Amino acid sequence: MNPIFSRTLKALCSVMAAALLSACGGASSTVDPFVATRVIAFGDGFNYVDASGAGLSTVRTGETDITIAGRIAARYGIVVKDVATGPALSATGGFSYASDRAKVSHVVTQIDTFLTQASGVVAKKDLIVIAVGNWEVKAAVASATPAADMDTATTNLVTAIQRLTAAGAEHVVVMPAINMARTPWAATSPNSKSLADIQQLSITTSPLPGLNSFNFLLLTKLNAAYRQDKKPVYLLDRSSDFNNFAGQFDTNGTTRIINVSGLALTADTGLYMPVCTTPTSMAGCLPADLSTVSPLTATSYQSYVFADDINLTPLANRYLADRMLYTMQAFGWAP
Repeated sequence: MNPIFSRTLKALCSVMAAALLSACGGASSTVDPFVATRVIAFGDGFNYVDASGAGLSTVRTGETDITIAGRIAARYGIVVKDVATGPALSATGGFSYASDRAKVSHVVTQIDTFLTQASGVVAKKDLIVIAVGNWEVKAAVASATPAADMDTATTNLVTAIQRLTAAGAEHVVVMPAINMARTPWAATSPNSKSLADIQQLSITTSPLPGLNSFNFLLLTKLNAAYRQDKKPVYLLDRSSDFNNFAGQFDTNGTTRIINVSGLALTADTGLYMPVCTTPTSMAGCLPADLSTVSPLTATSYQSYVFADDINLTPLANRYLADRMLYTMQAFGWAP
């Protein structure tokens, strides 16, 4: 099993798969799959929860399985709760160090904090879930040196992940950036960047890879860092799944909407519409605080993709997490 491919094999598997590391040469599920007794989450809004485990950077329904880490943890019967305001770190349970707009620098601090609290030891039954990259791409769009920024960020992230595995982590899953070119934020042409420019900073693309993209650089550096057959880190890039329902653009950069995910989504004109009243704040919202733009209602967020200009609705978060779980189950990391 080789969960982190070389660049050559990556190209053969199809760059459009956006680094789904288990897509080629996948292993069958084991008789006795790994069952986590503790889930530790780091990253951005995809893993950002309150003291009770409710997702915050989305439509705030109070549910505990509407973040990436929360949905994955639920498979093990665990609720991931905010460490800063909820239960203190202990030997079992779910604990999130994530914050709403975290970049790699924030994740590095989150990991350092965890290792200090854990006395530098990660248990064999710990599952680490990291989601980061979106805000790195957003910052790079406004930067004069985006390639250098991406290089530094991905190097620092790999170094931080290596501290986790050196401390004993055997099960680390990383979800990098979604395709930021297919978000409502990108549709505003931030800093006069085209959708193609933004995509090149986000993911590996076909026919030519985005060699300076966050996801591609992270892929190649993790591949170099973990060469053994049994690897403790899986990069689970969900870009291809996200692309299935989050819009497409043609060669002229014109946005159009598609949905081939199998999800029961609202008509195409609504897929790209953020449901929160103030989407540019990118802070999530309560169900009662939804956009009044027709055809949204108090419950219609359940069939839309975007909570705000970048963050996703519970429906979309659950879908991406379920796709991750499907892959984890295939190589024995989930029951």
